[in-house]
Amino acid sequence: MKEIILDSYGINAIGFIKVSKYVYKVKTDNGFYALKIVDSQRLEVGYEHIRTLHLQCFVDIIKNNNRKTLTKYGDGYFYLMPWLENDQVVMKEIKLKYYFECLAYIHTNSFFNYNVSHNYFEQQVNDIANIIQEREKYYLSIMSNYEMMQQRTPSGWIFVLNFYRMQEALFKAKNYLDQYVQFIKEKDTIRLSIVYNNFNYQHILMGEKKLIAIDKVDINICIYDIYNMYQKVPELLFDLDGISMYYLNKVALLPEEKLLLSCLLCIVPYIELEKDEIRNIVKISRLLYYLDSIYALIEQLSID
Repeated sequence: MKEIILDSYGINAIGFIKVSKYVYKVKTDNGFYALKIVDSQRLEVGYEHIRTLHLQCFVDIIKNNNRKTLTKYGDGYFYLMPWLENDQVVMKEIKLKYYFECLAYIHTNSFFNYNVSHNYFEQQVNDIANIIQEREKYYLSIMSNYEMMQQRTPSGWIFVLNFYRMQEALFKAKNYLDQYVQFIKEKDTIRLSIVYNNFNYQHILMGEKKLIAIDKVDINICIYDIYNMYQKVPELLFDLDGISMYYLNKVALLPEEKLLLSCLLCIVPYIELEKDEIRNIVKISRLLYYLDSIYALIEQLSID
């Protein structure tokens, strides 16, 4: 690796500190760098979009001697960026607020319309309908198992008593999908933007005002950034819907985007129950909190 860095960047690497499975802190003659290993070249295109639009909230990547973002390494690639110290004490609420503001900034500065065939919408709707159906079967099977138990566990009682809420959410998902189908009948374009697609508190550096770990940057419908974030943080113990206003107040979502987001949010996330009763209670409780949170967000979307 030292030789590759020297040949590709002209940087003399002295040593490496493993931060995670794919991230290394690189010590050099001129300070520290962060090295991130990735398995595809997708970032090459995504980062060019970032540079072209001069988006300031992303960490800078150091180009190699071939003016490329990624450098070949084994079966994959890596990219090099300045080492930025993580925030130690910043409250999660503050990071979330900043993250939503970043998303609003990224999306509004990268929107463009893209022509699609009607087959695109047909495939999209079919895929979502299949996911809803799979999720219905999954939760119905859990309910059936609990119903057959002669003596239910505490988590079993919590699940059985709240199963109607999961059914209600999935019913709402179908309803929003039906509305979405009606709305897109005459559509032949979608609005796309750059999406960050990689929410994690450790990726938000308040001191530097930067988002790091940008290898999942992509072009997609903007609402997927919101949807993916809600899917990843059901354990939050404060109102995500209130924080999200830092996004909704700045981005005018299209009616079809509101319907699609509402549909996706109502698709109850998977929870995998275990033998550990305490963990099962926590998982089900988080799921119920998620449902409360998404209903509050959907209400804010003001779908007519």
